[in-house]
Amino acid sequence: MKQRTYAALMLAGVLSIAASGAFANEGADRVTRAHVLAELQAAEELGLVPVDYVNYPYTPEQAAQLQARTAQIEAAQHQAGTSAQ
Repeated sequence: MKQRTYAALMLAGVLSIAASGAFANEGADRVTRAHVLAELQAAEELGLVPVDYVNYPYTPEQAAQLQARTAQIEAAQHQAGTSAQ
């Protein structure tokens, strides 16, 4: 009985440490609203929207096109000063 209780406490401790680490890194991967809007615009222009089971996940070529077009849109927005954050 003691071993099971000890094992349960250890498991709970490990899981809580792992969860706190996951939430601590959550803010590091955030993107701006401008980036999301640029990516959506690029996906629409490239014909990748709407997404369904046939065209997702993107092929490597589609992903490269989407990334390049998103960068172009973001650069144009940055030059125009219309970045929405």
